[in-house]
Amino acid sequence: MAVTLKEIASLANVSRATVDKVIHSRPGVKKETQDRINAILKELNYHPNPIGKALVNSKKPQKIGVVLTPDYNTYIQYTLMGVRRAEKEMAYYGIEVSIKMLTTYEPAELIGILNEYHEMNISGLALLPIDDEQVKIKLNQMSQSGIAVVTFNSRLKGIDEICFVGQDHYKGGRVAAGLMEKIIPEGGDIGVIICSTNLSCHQDRLAGFSTRLEKNKKLSIVDIQENRDRKEEAFRFTLKYCNQYPNLKGIYLAGGGLTGVSNALSLVNKKHEIKIVCHDLLPESSDLLQEGVVDFVLGQSATEQGYQIIKILFDYLIKEQTPKDKFFEIPVEIIISDLL
Repeated sequence: MAVTLKEIASLANVSRATVDKVIHSRPGVKKETQDRINAILKELNYHPNPIGKALVNSKKPQKIGVVLTPDYNTYIQYTLMGVRRAEKEMAYYGIEVSIKMLTTYEPAELIGILNEYHEMNISGLALLPIDDEQVKIKLNQMSQSGIAVVTFNSRLKGIDEICFVGQDHYKGGRVAAGLMEKIIPEGGDIGVIICSTNLSCHQDRLAGFSTRLEKNKKLSIVDIQENRDRKEEAFRFTLKYCNQYPNLKGIYLAGGGLTGVSNALSLVNKKHEIKIVCHDLLPESSDLLQEGVVDFVLGQSATEQGYQIIKILFDYLIKEQTPKDKFFEIPVEIIISDLL
């Protein structure tokens, strides 16, 4: 039978208000009384009812801030779907979600948004962080002030976070290189396009990809460019690779902009000649995979990531459940056309 506050108050010979103060660590109760109540709580294995607490919180909603990178990247649009699904499910329990979108990958813009959220007295923060020392300092300030921080997709070392949701991107880069080796056994040149070196996920993917290919005597990385997930930049760099490197055999796209790559290859009549390995199963990558333009897609469940960052903060803030592991790992999924 569930233990009630009324029963605990009776056993401790105090009021229910006094028991409530002890449970929630509020002042105004003598130490002797605290010890007696805590002993009873422990003996009866009492745990606060998270639903009851949530209903109380619904009268005074807890705010969660979410920072996403520019939404011209379809991956972010799908991440946002997961955030919205979680927001809808948890609104009843007193959770309000505020979402802000970056327009650039510059640290100064992110720090400005973090300052806004800090002033709003949010309870939790979820973000895809930019790798920058000032960003780290600001996030640690927010954490020290009591804000629960969750990062996703791009890991940031040196910050006080309750959890990271995402992949082992170094592993993902190595997997991409291994697939390139299998589909280009004769060897040749590889052009690489990443989003930004300001994101650790792209640093890690590039490191994993490059390290794996260092041992391959047949495949060579001829150039690495940053496109900030813009398809126009991906188009420009792909044409450059095709024009400058006659032995170009493959393109590794570590971020967004896939339609730009495909359009450039179509323009030079190499749409089915140059091998492509990319990340994120999205409508454009699914279509091009089925058409045979893309050879492999490495999935990372964008919608699931968006859902989990809110769910983890909900569990922490409302249920008072700290994540069992500080790394909520999303598996690297290898997708071929036969799986669609």
